[in-house]
Amino acid sequence: MAKKKDIARVGLSGLGSFSVIIGDAVKRSRKLELVTCFDVLPEKRAAAAEKYGCTEEKSFADMVNRDDLDGILLVTPNSLHCEQTEMAAKCGKHVYVEKPIANTIPDAKRMIEVCEKAGVTLMVGHMMRRYAGNRKIKELIDGGAIGKPVLVEANLSSGQGWELTPDQFRWRGDDSGCPGGALMTMGVHQADNLNYIFGPVKTAYAFFNKLYIPAPVEDVTTTIFIFASGILGYLGCSFATPRTNWMYVYGTEANLLRTISRPDRPFNEYLKRGPSVDHFTRLELFEKGKDAPREIPMVAGDPIQEEIDEFADCILTGKKPETDGLAGLKALALIRASIQSARNGKPAALEV
Repeated sequence: MAKKKDIARVGLSGLGSFSVIIGDAVKRSRKLELVTCFDVLPEKRAAAAEKYGCTEEKSFADMVNRDDLDGILLVTPNSLHCEQTEMAAKCGKHVYVEKPIANTIPDAKRMIEVCEKAGVTLMVGHMMRRYAGNRKIKELIDGGAIGKPVLVEANLSSGQGWELTPDQFRWRGDDSGCPGGALMTMGVHQADNLNYIFGPVKTAYAFFNKLYIPAPVEDVTTTIFIFASGILGYLGCSFATPRTNWMYVYGTEANLLRTISRPDRPFNEYLKRGPSVDHFTRLELFEKGKDAPREIPMVAGDPIQEEIDEFADCILTGKKPETDGLAGLKALALIRASIQSARNGKPAALEV
């Protein structure tokens, strides 16, 4: 009888800023081995190969056609996700793709379809729902701590827009780049959190504007929406302000405020603090009839390591990922509905 496999072999495609966070998590993992890497820029391939002690590929096709790989980690521009997922799935490779699942609903649905047909995992990297504060919010709401939820407000903003340059895909605001600007880049995190905690959103109404940053993309967006449950919500995002990340939940018996106050640094420096995010999180419960809020304790974790190790489990044991293709599609649907609404000035139903 063959020995049970205890480690999954993967390749990393896309070697920009966030790939370091993913690559370092793979290096820490006892379940994954980074075998090879690919980027269109040879100097990035060479640097990653040296850093992680892996080989490098001259093309994405060369990577997915390797017989010794179990999965592919995609940290590539949004518009490439569908094509690369399809290529990987047809070669029998499991796929981990960083959020958003894709830029468009048809691409996201195609990715789900091809992975299901090939019998491989499709996991979307929505790490923020794994933050201790978001896990605890869901736990408290499900346990009745706030009574019945009525309204939720959320914001995820930063000055990342000032750092954009024309050679980056997020400089472009169409479907070849990053439509929706700050909302697609950052707001999709909160979109997943909202789906995770409160269930599906039914209709969205949005306003976008471009005020200050050089890139020809929206640098401020605001969206209001109604969940299928009847709860109302708001999501704001900016590309031109100091970093902020909060969620405020209003209930019939209590309110919850979750804030994350990590140091406001340039994006590359900010990323280095990713594994320690829970240490910068505060959660307060404002109970009816009480004069002051009660701080809720949380157990700090490592959200990125958790999702990378879960991808390994999916490969090794057949486990289903928490943030599968459908979860990625639901988060994207709120962003696309907001884009549609902002363009035509009317409420937009979500397409899932």
